[in-house]
Amino acid sequence: MDRLTHRVITVFVLLYSFAIAAQGTVSSNSNLSNTTGESLFVHINTSTFLTGETLYYKLYCLNPKDNTPSLISKIGYIELIDANKQIVFKNKAYLDKGKGYGDFFIPTTLKTGNYKLIAYTKWMLNKGESPYYILDITIINPFTADESGTKESGASTAVAKKDSLKTGAPAMAHTTSEKPLVLELDKKTYANREKVQLTLKSSSPEWKTGNYSVSIRKTDDLPILKQKNSEEFAREKPLASIANPSNAAFLPELRGEFISGKIISAKGQDVSNKPVSLSIPGKPFIFKLIKTNARGEFAFILDKNPENSSAVIQVVDPSKENFSIVLDDPATVDASRLEFLPGFELPAIHKKAIEERSIAAQVENAYYSKKKDTIAHLSDPDIFMGSDAKEYVLDDYTRFPTLKETVTEVLIECHSRRKNNKLMIYLSNDKINLDNYGPPLVLVDGLLLQDTNEIFEYNVANIHKVSLINQPYIYGPKTFGGVISFETKTVDFQSKSEGSYNKKTTLLIPSYGKKYYAPDYQPGHDLKRIPDYRYQLLWNPEMTVKNNEEVLTFFTSDVTGEFEITIEGFTDSGMPVSLQEKFEVK
Repeated sequence: MDRLTHRVITVFVLLYSFAIAAQGTVSSNSNLSNTTGESLFVHINTSTFLTGETLYYKLYCLNPKDNTPSLISKIGYIELIDANKQIVFKNKAYLDKGKGYGDFFIPTTLKTGNYKLIAYTKWMLNKGESPYYILDITIINPFTADESGTKESGASTAVAKKDSLKTGAPAMAHTTSEKPLVLELDKKTYANREKVQLTLKSSSPEWKTGNYSVSIRKTDDLPILKQKNSEEFAREKPLASIANPSNAAFLPELRGEFISGKIISAKGQDVSNKPVSLSIPGKPFIFKLIKTNARGEFAFILDKNPENSSAVIQVVDPSKENFSIVLDDPATVDASRLEFLPGFELPAIHKKAIEERSIAAQVENAYYSKKKDTIAHLSDPDIFMGSDAKEYVLDDYTRFPTLKETVTEVLIECHSRRKNNKLMIYLSNDKINLDNYGPPLVLVDGLLLQDTNEIFEYNVANIHKVSLINQPYIYGPKTFGGVISFETKTVDFQSKSEGSYNKKTTLLIPSYGKKYYAPDYQPGHDLKRIPDYRYQLLWNPEMTVKNNEEVLTFFTSDVTGEFEITIEGFTDSGMPVSLQEKFEVK
Protein backbone atom coordinates (compact mmCIF):
# COMPACT_ATOMS: atom_id res chain seq x y z
CA MET A 1 0.00 0.00 0.00
CA ASP A 2 1.50 3.37 -0.97
CA ARG A 3 2.09 6.10 1.62
CA LEU A 4 -0.64 8.44 0.33
CA THR A 5 -3.28 5.73 0.42
CA HIS A 6 -2.19 4.76 3.93
CA ARG A 7 -2.62 8.36 5.10
CA VAL A 8 -6.08 8.62 3.52
CA ILE A 9 -7.20 5.43 5.24
CA THR A 10 -5.78 6.54 8.60
CA VAL A 11 -7.55 9.91 8.45
CA PHE A 12 -10.78 8.23 7.40
CA VAL A 13 -10.66 5.74 10.30
CA LEU A 14 -10.18 8.58 12.78
CA LEU A 15 -13.06 10.57 11.30
CA TYR A 16 -15.29 7.52 11.20
CA SER A 17 -14.55 6.64 14.83
CA PHE A 18 -15.39 10.19 15.86
CA ALA A 19 -18.67 10.08 13.92
CA ILE A 20 -19.73 6.79 15.54
CA ALA A 21 -18.88 8.14 19.00
CA ALA A 22 -20.94 11.27 18.38
CA GLN A 23 -23.82 9.23 17.02
CA GLY A 24 -23.84 6.80 19.91
CA THR A 25 -24.24 9.29 22.75
CA VAL A 26 -26.43 12.30 23.19
CA SER A 27 -24.34 13.83 25.94
CA SER A 28 -21.45 14.39 23.55
CA ASN A 29 -23.36 17.40 22.20
CA SER A 30 -23.24 20.22 24.75
CA ASN A 31 -26.27 21.90 23.20
CA LEU A 32 -28.39 18.81 23.73
CA SER A 33 -27.12 18.13 27.22
CA ASN A 34 -28.27 21.58 28.34
CA THR A 35 -31.62 21.65 26.58
CA THR A 36 -35.02 21.02 28.16
CA GLY A 37 -36.16 19.22 25.06
CA GLU A 38 -38.74 20.37 22.55
CA SER A 39 -42.49 20.60 22.16
CA LEU A 40 -45.01 20.63 19.33
CA PHE A 41 -47.95 22.81 18.48
CA VAL A 42 -50.23 21.57 15.69
CA HIS A 43 -52.65 23.59 13.60
CA ILE A 44 -55.20 21.62 11.55
CA ASN A 45 -57.83 22.90 9.15
CA THR A 46 -60.80 21.61 11.20
CA SER A 47 -61.63 18.98 13.80
CA THR A 48 -64.70 17.42 12.14
CA PHE A 49 -64.23 15.55 8.86
CA LEU A 50 -66.32 13.53 6.48
CA THR A 51 -64.70 10.64 4.68
CA GLY A 52 -63.50 11.88 1.32
CA GLU A 53 -62.13 15.12 2.81
CA THR A 54 -58.50 16.00 3.51
CA LEU A 55 -56.93 16.78 6.86
CA TYR A 56 -54.20 19.43 6.57
CA TYR A 57 -51.71 19.96 9.37
CA LYS A 58 -48.87 22.31 10.25
CA LEU A 59 -46.26 21.34 12.87
CA TYR A 60 -44.47 23.95 14.96
CA CYS A 61 -41.56 22.30 16.77
CA LEU A 62 -40.51 24.66 19.58
CA ASN A 63 -38.15 25.14 22.48
CA PRO A 64 -40.49 24.88 25.51
CA LYS A 65 -38.56 27.56 27.39
CA ASP A 66 -39.58 30.40 25.10
CA ASN A 67 -41.42 28.89 22.08
CA THR A 68 -38.67 29.83 19.67
CA PRO A 69 -38.15 27.35 16.80
CA SER A 70 -36.38 24.17 17.86
CA LEU A 71 -33.39 23.16 15.76
CA ILE A 72 -33.08 19.68 17.28
CA SER A 73 -35.37 17.31 15.39
CA LYS A 74 -35.59 17.09 11.61
CA ILE A 75 -38.56 14.68 11.55
CA GLY A 76 -42.02 15.07 13.09
CA TYR A 77 -44.52 12.23 13.42
CA ILE A 78 -48.31 12.33 13.14
CA GLU A 79 -50.57 9.38 14.05
CA LEU A 80 -54.33 8.95 13.88
CA ILE A 81 -55.63 6.58 16.55
CA ASP A 82 -59.15 5.18 16.74
CA ALA A 83 -61.29 4.47 19.82
CA ASN A 84 -59.92 0.91 19.94
CA LYS A 85 -56.49 2.51 20.47
CA GLN A 86 -55.24 1.21 17.14
CA ILE A 87 -53.11 3.31 14.79
CA VAL A 88 -55.15 4.05 11.67
CA PHE A 89 -52.29 5.66 9.79
CA LYS A 90 -49.00 7.38 10.44
CA ASN A 91 -47.31 10.27 8.64
CA LYS A 92 -43.87 11.83 8.85
CA ALA A 93 -43.01 15.42 8.05
CA TYR A 94 -39.62 17.01 7.48
CA LEU A 95 -38.94 19.83 9.94
CA ASP A 96 -37.06 22.81 8.55
CA LYS A 97 -36.05 25.14 11.39
CA GLY A 98 -38.83 23.68 13.49
CA LYS A 99 -41.57 23.85 10.85
CA GLY A 100 -43.18 21.13 8.79
CA TYR A 101 -46.52 20.34 7.22
CA GLY A 102 -48.45 17.66 5.41
CA ASP A 103 -51.88 16.21 4.80
CA PHE A 104 -53.77 12.97 4.57
CA PHE A 105 -56.94 11.94 2.84
CA ILE A 106 -59.71 10.54 5.06
CA PRO A 107 -60.66 7.23 3.37
CA THR A 108 -64.10 5.64 3.35
CA THR A 109 -62.67 2.63 5.19
CA LEU A 110 -62.79 4.60 8.46
CA LYS A 111 -65.82 4.29 10.68
CA THR A 112 -67.76 7.16 12.14
CA GLY A 113 -66.30 7.94 15.55
CA ASN A 114 -63.99 9.90 17.77
CA TYR A 115 -60.27 9.77 17.02
CA LYS A 116 -57.04 11.13 18.45
CA LEU A 117 -54.47 12.95 16.34
CA ILE A 118 -51.08 12.58 18.05
CA ALA A 119 -47.95 14.55 17.13
CA TYR A 120 -44.43 14.08 18.48
CA THR A 121 -40.74 13.89 17.72
CA LYS A 122 -38.59 10.97 18.84
CA TRP A 123 -36.71 13.31 21.18
CA MET A 124 -40.01 14.19 22.90
CA LEU A 125 -40.64 10.51 23.68
CA ASN A 126 -37.89 10.65 26.33
CA LYS A 127 -40.07 12.87 28.51
CA GLY A 128 -42.51 11.78 31.17
CA GLU A 129 -46.27 11.42 31.04
CA SER A 130 -48.13 12.60 27.93
CA PRO A 131 -45.16 13.83 25.90
CA TYR A 132 -47.31 14.20 22.79
CA TYR A 133 -49.45 16.92 21.36
CA ILE A 134 -52.98 15.52 21.29
CA LEU A 135 -55.97 16.68 19.27
CA ASP A 136 -59.47 15.23 19.31
CA ILE A 137 -61.10 14.92 15.92
CA THR A 138 -64.40 13.51 14.71
CA ILE A 139 -64.82 11.52 11.50
CA ILE A 140 -68.22 10.91 9.94
CA ASN A 141 -68.60 8.20 7.32
CA PRO A 142 -71.89 8.77 5.41
CA PHE A 143 -71.55 5.46 3.55
CA THR A 144 -71.57 2.92 6.40
CA ALA A 145 -73.90 1.92 9.19
CA ASP A 146 -72.96 2.52 12.79
CA GLU A 147 -72.82 -0.25 15.41
CA SER A 148 -76.51 0.11 16.21
CA GLY A 149 -77.39 -0.29 12.54
CA THR A 150 -78.49 3.29 12.11
CA LYS A 151 -77.67 4.61 8.64
CA GLU A 152 -75.25 7.46 9.20
CA SER A 153 -75.80 9.13 5.84
CA GLY A 154 -78.91 10.89 7.05
CA ALA A 155 -78.70 11.54 10.75
CA SER A 156 -75.27 11.17 12.18
CA THR A 157 -72.71 13.36 13.78
CA ALA A 158 -70.67 13.47 16.93
CA VAL A 159 -71.66 15.91 19.60
CA ALA A 160 -68.62 17.75 20.87
CA LYS A 161 -67.88 17.04 24.53
CA LYS A 162 -64.93 17.94 26.67
CA ASP A 163 -62.27 15.27 26.79
CA SER A 164 -61.11 14.11 30.21
CA LEU A 165 -57.50 13.83 29.06
CA LYS A 166 -55.69 17.10 28.52
CA THR A 167 -52.91 17.38 26.03
CA GLY A 168 -49.35 17.17 27.13
CA ALA A 169 -48.46 20.25 25.10
CA PRO A 170 -46.04 22.88 26.48
CA ALA A 171 -45.12 25.93 27.22
CA MET A 172 -44.46 29.27 28.81
CA ALA A 173 -43.97 32.06 26.30
CA HIS A 174 -44.41 35.74 25.64
CA THR A 175 -48.06 36.68 25.52
CA THR A 176 -49.68 40.00 24.86
CA SER A 177 -53.15 41.46 24.74
CA GLU A 178 -52.10 43.71 21.91
CA LYS A 179 -52.52 42.75 18.28
CA PRO A 180 -49.35 43.82 16.46
CA LEU A 181 -50.54 41.63 13.61
CA VAL A 182 -53.89 42.69 12.16
CA LEU A 183 -55.98 40.77 9.64
CA GLU A 184 -58.01 42.80 7.15
CA LEU A 185 -60.38 41.86 4.29
CA ASP A 186 -61.17 44.11 1.35
CA LYS A 187 -64.89 43.56 2.10
CA LYS A 188 -67.23 41.30 4.07
CA THR A 189 -69.46 39.78 1.38
CA TYR A 190 -68.47 38.10 -1.89
CA ALA A 191 -70.07 36.35 -4.83
CA ASN A 192 -69.26 32.88 -6.12
CA ARG A 193 -65.81 32.58 -7.70
CA GLU A 194 -64.92 36.13 -6.68
CA LYS A 195 -61.42 37.25 -5.76
CA VAL A 196 -60.80 37.87 -2.05
CA GLN A 197 -57.93 40.01 -0.83
CA LEU A 198 -56.63 39.33 2.65
CA THR A 199 -54.00 41.61 4.18
CA LEU A 200 -51.87 40.81 7.20
CA LYS A 201 -50.39 44.01 8.64
CA SER A 202 -47.56 44.30 11.15
CA SER A 203 -46.92 47.30 13.39
CA SER A 204 -43.66 45.93 14.83
CA PRO A 205 -40.53 44.59 13.11
CA GLU A 206 -40.46 41.68 15.58
CA TRP A 207 -43.75 40.32 14.28
CA LYS A 208 -42.57 40.30 10.68
CA THR A 209 -40.07 37.52 11.39
CA GLY A 210 -42.29 34.53 11.87
CA ASN A 211 -44.07 31.72 10.11
CA TYR A 212 -47.81 31.19 10.03
CA SER A 213 -50.41 28.77 8.68
CA VAL A 214 -53.67 29.97 7.12
CA SER A 215 -56.89 27.96 6.88
CA ILE A 216 -59.99 29.33 5.12
CA ARG A 217 -63.00 27.03 5.11
CA LYS A 218 -66.78 27.03 5.30
CA THR A 219 -68.53 26.85 8.64
CA ASP A 220 -71.63 24.68 8.90
CA ASP A 221 -74.05 23.33 11.48
CA LEU A 222 -71.96 20.28 12.30
CA PRO A 223 -70.52 20.63 15.81
CA ILE A 224 -66.75 20.78 16.00
CA LEU A 225 -64.33 20.30 18.85
CA LYS A 226 -62.54 23.54 19.61
CA GLN A 227 -58.86 23.49 18.77
CA LYS A 228 -56.35 25.05 21.09
CA ASN A 229 -54.87 28.16 19.49
CA SER A 230 -51.25 29.24 19.72
CA GLU A 231 -51.93 31.81 22.43
CA GLU A 232 -53.64 29.22 24.66
CA PHE A 233 -50.82 26.81 23.96
CA ALA A 234 -48.24 29.40 25.04
CA ARG A 235 -49.92 29.92 28.41
CA GLU A 236 -49.81 26.27 29.44
CA LYS A 237 -47.40 24.72 31.90
CA PRO A 238 -44.15 23.51 30.31
CA LEU A 239 -43.42 19.80 30.04
CA ALA A 240 -40.82 18.25 32.29
CA SER A 241 -37.23 18.50 31.13
CA ILE A 242 -35.25 15.51 30.01
CA ALA A 243 -33.48 14.72 33.27
CA ASN A 244 -30.47 12.93 31.81
CA PRO A 245 -30.05 13.26 28.05
CA SER A 246 -27.15 10.79 28.04
CA ASN A 247 -29.56 8.02 29.12
CA ALA A 248 -32.28 8.93 26.64
CA ALA A 249 -34.02 5.94 25.07
CA PHE A 250 -34.48 7.77 21.78
CA LEU A 251 -31.74 9.74 20.07
CA PRO A 252 -32.70 13.09 18.56
CA GLU A 253 -32.96 13.03 14.78
CA LEU A 254 -30.57 15.93 14.36
CA ARG A 255 -29.74 15.34 10.69
CA GLY A 256 -32.57 13.09 9.57
CA GLU A 257 -34.39 9.86 10.28
CA PHE A 258 -32.67 6.94 12.02
CA ILE A 259 -32.84 3.38 10.71
CA SER A 260 -31.30 1.24 13.42
CA GLY A 261 -30.96 -2.37 14.45
CA LYS A 262 -28.42 -5.03 15.25
CA ILE A 263 -26.90 -8.17 13.81
CA ILE A 264 -26.90 -11.48 15.66
CA SER A 265 -25.09 -14.74 15.07
CA ALA A 266 -26.64 -18.11 15.84
CA LYS A 267 -23.16 -19.63 15.82
CA GLY A 268 -21.79 -17.21 18.39
CA GLN A 269 -19.53 -15.36 15.98
CA ASP A 270 -18.21 -11.90 16.81
CA VAL A 271 -20.76 -9.27 15.75
CA SER A 272 -18.56 -6.23 16.30
CA ASN A 273 -17.02 -4.13 13.53
CA LYS A 274 -19.05 -5.81 10.79
CA PRO A 275 -19.86 -3.65 7.75
CA VAL A 276 -23.57 -3.19 7.14
CA SER A 277 -25.01 -1.49 4.06
CA LEU A 278 -28.24 0.36 3.37
CA SER A 279 -29.55 0.64 -0.19
CA ILE A 280 -32.58 2.67 -1.20
CA PRO A 281 -32.74 1.95 -4.93
CA GLY A 282 -34.03 4.46 -7.44
CA LYS A 283 -32.96 7.43 -9.47
CA PRO A 284 -31.27 8.97 -7.65
CA PHE A 285 -30.46 6.22 -5.17
CA ILE A 286 -29.17 6.33 -1.60
CA PHE A 287 -26.35 4.04 -0.49
CA LYS A 288 -24.67 3.98 2.91
CA LEU A 289 -22.11 1.72 4.54
CA ILE A 290 -21.27 1.72 8.25
CA LYS A 291 -19.77 -0.63 10.84
CA THR A 292 -21.46 -2.21 13.88
CA ASN A 293 -20.39 -1.34 17.40
CA ALA A 294 -19.17 -3.84 20.01
CA ARG A 295 -22.75 -5.08 20.57
CA GLY A 296 -23.48 -5.54 16.88
CA GLU A 297 -25.68 -2.46 16.75
CA PHE A 298 -25.88 -0.07 13.80
CA ALA A 299 -27.72 3.14 12.96
CA PHE A 300 -28.08 4.81 9.57
CA ILE A 301 -28.99 8.48 9.27
CA LEU A 302 -31.14 9.44 6.28
CA ASP A 303 -29.81 12.93 5.79
CA LYS A 304 -31.11 12.99 2.22
CA ASN A 305 -34.65 12.81 0.88
CA PRO A 306 -35.51 9.23 -0.12
CA GLU A 307 -37.99 9.01 -2.98
CA ASN A 308 -38.40 5.25 -2.77
CA SER A 309 -39.96 3.45 0.19
CA SER A 310 -38.16 0.15 -0.46
CA ALA A 311 -34.88 -0.35 1.38
CA VAL A 312 -32.43 -3.25 1.64
CA ILE A 313 -30.01 -3.74 4.54
CA GLN A 314 -27.18 -6.26 4.19
CA VAL A 315 -24.32 -7.63 6.22
CA VAL A 316 -21.23 -7.16 4.03
CA ASP A 317 -18.90 -9.94 5.09
CA PRO A 318 -17.45 -13.14 3.57
CA SER A 319 -19.35 -15.14 6.22
CA LYS A 320 -22.53 -13.08 5.89
CA GLU A 321 -24.72 -16.21 5.84
CA ASN A 322 -23.95 -16.71 9.55
CA PHE A 323 -25.60 -13.44 10.58
CA SER A 324 -29.15 -12.18 10.92
CA ILE A 325 -30.40 -8.61 10.87
CA VAL A 326 -32.96 -7.45 13.43
CA LEU A 327 -34.36 -3.94 12.94
CA ASP A 328 -35.48 -1.83 15.87
CA ASP A 329 -39.19 -1.27 16.17
CA PRO A 330 -40.21 2.18 14.95
CA ALA A 331 -41.01 4.72 17.64
CA THR A 332 -44.70 5.13 18.27
CA VAL A 333 -47.06 6.46 20.92
CA ASP A 334 -48.34 4.52 23.92
CA ALA A 335 -52.05 4.66 23.21
CA SER A 336 -53.07 2.63 26.27
CA ARG A 337 -53.52 5.73 28.46
CA LEU A 338 -55.57 7.72 25.97
CA GLU A 339 -59.13 8.50 27.02
CA PHE A 340 -61.58 9.03 24.19
CA LEU A 341 -64.73 11.09 24.03
CA PRO A 342 -68.02 9.34 24.82
CA GLY A 343 -70.24 7.82 22.14
CA PHE A 344 -72.31 9.53 19.50
CA GLU A 345 -75.58 11.33 19.49
CA LEU A 346 -76.98 11.34 15.98
CA PRO A 347 -79.66 14.02 15.72
CA ALA A 348 -81.47 14.15 12.40
CA ILE A 349 -81.15 17.93 12.37
CA HIS A 350 -77.68 17.55 10.84
CA LYS A 351 -78.83 15.35 7.96
CA LYS A 352 -78.87 18.14 5.37
CA ALA A 353 -75.45 19.51 6.35
CA ILE A 354 -73.89 16.04 6.09
CA GLU A 355 -75.48 15.33 2.73
CA GLU A 356 -74.42 18.67 1.23
CA ARG A 357 -70.86 18.34 2.49
CA SER A 358 -70.57 14.73 1.38
CA ILE A 359 -71.78 15.58 -2.13
CA ALA A 360 -69.31 18.46 -2.31
CA ALA A 361 -66.43 16.16 -1.32
CA GLN A 362 -67.45 13.57 -3.94
CA VAL A 363 -67.61 16.21 -6.68
CA GLU A 364 -64.18 17.60 -5.73
CA ASN A 365 -62.68 14.10 -5.69
CA ALA A 366 -64.20 13.33 -9.09
CA TYR A 367 -62.29 16.29 -10.54
CA TYR A 368 -59.08 15.61 -8.61
CA SER A 369 -57.07 15.16 -11.81
CA LYS A 370 -57.88 18.79 -12.69
CA LYS A 371 -57.07 20.11 -9.22
CA LYS A 372 -53.86 18.39 -8.21
CA ASP A 373 -51.47 19.79 -5.66
CA THR A 374 -47.89 20.46 -6.80
CA ILE A 375 -45.04 18.73 -5.01
CA ALA A 376 -42.11 21.04 -4.43
CA HIS A 377 -38.81 20.19 -6.10
CA LEU A 378 -36.72 17.90 -3.96
CA SER A 379 -33.03 18.48 -3.37
CA ASP A 380 -31.42 15.48 -5.01
CA PRO A 381 -29.09 13.37 -2.91
CA ASP A 382 -25.43 13.82 -3.72
CA ILE A 383 -24.37 12.02 -6.89
CA PHE A 384 -22.70 8.94 -5.47
CA MET A 385 -20.18 8.41 -8.24
CA GLY A 386 -19.03 12.03 -8.43
CA SER A 387 -17.37 13.68 -11.41
CA ASP A 388 -14.50 11.17 -11.66
CA ALA A 389 -16.70 8.38 -13.00
CA LYS A 390 -16.53 7.25 -16.61
CA GLU A 391 -19.93 6.53 -18.10
CA TYR A 392 -20.93 4.06 -20.80
CA VAL A 393 -24.43 4.56 -22.19
CA LEU A 394 -24.79 1.15 -23.83
CA ASP A 395 -27.12 2.28 -26.60
CA ASP A 396 -24.23 4.41 -27.88
CA TYR A 397 -22.30 1.22 -28.64
CA THR A 398 -22.90 -2.01 -30.48
CA ARG A 399 -25.26 -4.07 -28.35
CA PHE A 400 -24.07 -7.57 -27.42
CA PRO A 401 -26.38 -10.37 -26.28
CA THR A 402 -24.64 -10.94 -22.91
CA LEU A 403 -22.98 -8.80 -20.28
CA LYS A 404 -19.85 -10.97 -20.50
CA GLU A 405 -19.42 -9.96 -24.14
CA THR A 406 -20.26 -6.33 -23.29
CA VAL A 407 -17.53 -6.32 -20.64
CA THR A 408 -15.02 -7.66 -23.15
CA GLU A 409 -15.95 -5.45 -26.09
CA VAL A 410 -17.24 -2.19 -24.54
CA LEU A 411 -16.27 -1.79 -20.89
CA ILE A 412 -12.55 -1.70 -21.48
CA GLU A 413 -11.68 -1.00 -17.80
CA CYS A 414 -13.55 -4.14 -16.74
CA HIS A 415 -12.84 -7.84 -16.96
CA SER A 416 -14.60 -10.94 -15.69
CA ARG A 417 -13.36 -14.03 -13.92
CA ARG A 418 -15.05 -17.28 -13.08
CA LYS A 419 -14.81 -18.45 -9.48
CA ASN A 420 -16.69 -21.40 -7.96
CA ASN A 421 -18.64 -21.63 -11.20
CA LYS A 422 -19.81 -18.00 -10.88
CA LEU A 423 -18.81 -14.95 -12.87
CA MET A 424 -17.26 -12.05 -11.01
CA ILE A 425 -16.50 -8.60 -12.37
CA TYR A 426 -13.34 -6.60 -11.67
CA LEU A 427 -11.70 -3.34 -12.71
CA SER A 428 -8.24 -2.78 -14.15
CA ASN A 429 -5.81 0.11 -13.84
CA ASP A 430 -2.45 0.16 -15.65
CA LYS A 431 -0.74 1.95 -12.75
CA ILE A 432 -2.38 0.34 -9.71
CA ASN A 433 -3.11 -3.27 -8.84
CA LEU A 434 -6.71 -2.86 -7.73
CA ASP A 435 -6.84 -6.44 -6.42
CA ASN A 436 -4.86 -5.19 -3.42
CA TYR A 437 -7.88 -3.19 -2.35
CA GLY A 438 -10.40 -6.00 -2.62
CA PRO A 439 -13.25 -6.58 -5.06
CA PRO A 440 -14.98 -3.52 -6.54
CA LEU A 441 -18.13 -2.07 -5.06
CA VAL A 442 -20.91 -3.19 -7.42
CA LEU A 443 -24.27 -1.41 -7.39
CA VAL A 444 -27.34 -1.97 -9.55
CA ASP A 445 -29.81 0.93 -9.37
CA GLY A 446 -28.17 1.68 -6.02
CA LEU A 447 -28.62 -1.85 -4.65
CA LEU A 448 -25.42 -3.44 -3.34
CA LEU A 449 -24.76 -6.64 -5.29
CA GLN A 450 -22.58 -9.09 -3.38
CA ASP A 451 -23.14 -11.95 -5.83
CA THR A 452 -22.14 -10.37 -9.13
CA ASN A 453 -23.14 -13.48 -11.05
CA GLU A 454 -26.68 -12.05 -10.84
CA ILE A 455 -25.85 -9.15 -13.13
CA PHE A 456 -24.30 -11.51 -15.67
CA GLU A 457 -27.58 -13.48 -15.73
CA TYR A 458 -29.63 -10.27 -16.08
CA ASN A 459 -31.02 -9.22 -19.47
CA VAL A 460 -28.29 -6.89 -20.72
CA ALA A 461 -30.76 -5.20 -23.09
CA ASN A 462 -32.36 -3.59 -20.03
CA ILE A 463 -29.11 -2.05 -18.82
CA HIS A 464 -29.08 1.64 -19.70
CA LYS A 465 -25.76 2.85 -18.35
CA VAL A 466 -22.62 1.68 -16.60
CA SER A 467 -20.53 4.10 -14.51
CA LEU A 468 -16.97 3.19 -13.48
CA ILE A 469 -14.27 4.41 -11.13
CA ASN A 470 -11.11 2.36 -11.65
CA GLN A 471 -9.27 3.79 -8.66
CA PRO A 472 -8.99 2.58 -5.06
CA TYR A 473 -12.22 3.61 -3.40
CA ILE A 474 -12.72 4.15 0.33
CA TYR A 475 -16.33 4.28 1.49
CA GLY A 476 -17.42 3.93 5.09
CA PRO A 477 -15.31 1.29 6.86
CA LYS A 478 -14.22 -0.56 3.71
CA THR A 479 -11.84 -0.15 0.80
CA PHE A 480 -12.78 -1.35 -2.67
CA GLY A 481 -10.94 -2.00 -5.89
CA GLY A 482 -13.05 0.65 -7.62
CA VAL A 483 -16.77 1.12 -8.21
CA ILE A 484 -19.08 -0.28 -10.90
CA SER A 485 -22.60 1.15 -10.94
CA PHE A 486 -25.24 -0.26 -13.30
CA GLU A 487 -28.40 1.70 -14.08
CA THR A 488 -31.26 -0.23 -15.65
CA LYS A 489 -33.76 1.32 -18.03
CA THR A 490 -36.67 0.64 -15.69
CA VAL A 491 -34.73 1.28 -12.46
CA ASP A 492 -36.39 -1.70 -10.81
CA PHE A 493 -33.68 -4.33 -10.45
CA GLN A 494 -34.57 -7.05 -7.96
CA SER A 495 -31.83 -9.19 -6.43
CA LYS A 496 -32.43 -12.91 -6.07
CA SER A 497 -30.17 -13.03 -3.03
CA GLU A 498 -31.99 -14.31 0.03
CA GLY A 499 -30.93 -14.98 3.57
CA SER A 500 -31.12 -13.64 7.11
CA TYR A 501 -28.17 -11.34 6.34
CA ASN A 502 -30.31 -9.58 3.71
CA LYS A 503 -33.19 -7.59 5.21
CA LYS A 504 -35.81 -5.91 3.06
CA THR A 505 -37.95 -3.25 4.68
CA THR A 506 -40.45 -0.57 3.71
CA LEU A 507 -39.88 3.01 4.80
CA LEU A 508 -42.55 5.58 5.53
CA ILE A 509 -41.57 8.45 3.27
CA PRO A 510 -41.95 11.84 5.00
CA SER A 511 -44.27 14.43 3.53
CA TYR A 512 -42.55 16.77 1.10
CA GLY A 513 -43.35 20.40 0.62
CA LYS A 514 -46.45 21.02 -1.47
CA LYS A 515 -48.07 23.93 -3.14
CA TYR A 516 -51.73 23.27 -2.52
CA TYR A 517 -54.16 23.76 -5.36
CA ALA A 518 -56.10 27.02 -5.54
CA PRO A 519 -58.02 28.03 -8.69
CA ASP A 520 -57.39 31.32 -10.45
CA TYR A 521 -60.56 32.86 -11.87
CA GLN A 522 -58.85 35.87 -13.41
CA PRO A 523 -60.22 37.01 -16.83
CA GLY A 524 -59.35 34.50 -19.53
CA HIS A 525 -59.36 31.44 -17.28
CA ASP A 526 -60.47 28.09 -18.71
CA LEU A 527 -62.21 26.71 -15.61
CA LYS A 528 -65.81 27.64 -16.45
CA ARG A 529 -66.84 24.02 -17.08
CA ILE A 530 -65.13 22.68 -13.94
CA PRO A 531 -67.42 22.62 -10.88
CA ASP A 532 -65.99 24.15 -7.73
CA TYR A 533 -67.48 22.69 -4.54
CA ARG A 534 -64.58 23.54 -2.24
CA TYR A 535 -65.41 23.91 1.43
CA GLN A 536 -61.69 24.48 2.04
CA LEU A 537 -60.98 27.62 0.02
CA LEU A 538 -57.33 27.87 1.03
CA TRP A 539 -54.68 26.10 3.06
CA ASN A 540 -51.37 27.94 3.16
CA PRO A 541 -48.94 26.42 5.69
CA GLU A 542 -46.03 28.77 4.92
CA MET A 543 -47.23 32.34 5.20
CA THR A 544 -44.72 35.03 6.17
CA VAL A 545 -44.87 38.82 6.51
CA LYS A 546 -41.94 40.13 4.48
CA ASN A 547 -42.55 43.86 4.83
CA ASN A 548 -45.02 45.77 6.96
CA GLU A 549 -47.83 43.85 5.33
CA GLU A 550 -48.48 40.68 3.37
CA VAL A 551 -51.31 40.42 0.83
CA LEU A 552 -52.87 37.03 0.20
CA THR A 553 -55.43 36.50 -2.56
CA PHE A 554 -57.74 33.57 -3.25
CA PHE A 555 -61.10 32.87 -4.90
CA THR A 556 -64.40 31.77 -3.46
CA SER A 557 -66.07 28.62 -4.79
CA ASP A 558 -69.59 27.69 -5.93
CA VAL A 559 -70.48 27.05 -2.27
CA THR A 560 -72.35 29.78 -0.41
CA GLY A 561 -72.50 30.51 3.30
CA GLU A 562 -70.22 31.73 6.06
CA PHE A 563 -66.48 31.14 5.85
CA GLU A 564 -63.86 31.51 8.56
CA ILE A 565 -60.22 32.58 8.27
CA THR A 566 -57.87 31.17 10.89
CA ILE A 567 -54.20 32.15 11.16
CA GLU A 568 -51.90 30.45 13.68
CA GLY A 569 -48.18 30.52 14.27
CA PHE A 570 -45.23 32.00 16.13
CA THR A 571 -42.74 34.73 15.54
CA ASP A 572 -39.05 33.84 15.50
CA SER A 573 -38.81 35.25 19.04
CA GLY A 574 -41.56 32.93 20.31
CA MET A 575 -44.55 35.29 20.30
CA PRO A 576 -47.79 33.37 19.55
CA VAL A 577 -50.07 34.61 16.78
CA SER A 578 -53.74 33.64 16.58
CA LEU A 579 -56.15 35.55 14.33
CA GLN A 580 -59.70 34.85 13.16
CA GLU A 581 -62.05 36.61 10.77
CA LYS A 582 -65.28 35.68 8.97
CA PHE A 583 -66.89 36.64 5.68
CA GLU A 584 -69.90 35.55 3.67
CA VAL A 585 -70.38 34.20 0.17
CA LYS A 586 -73.82 34.79 -1.41
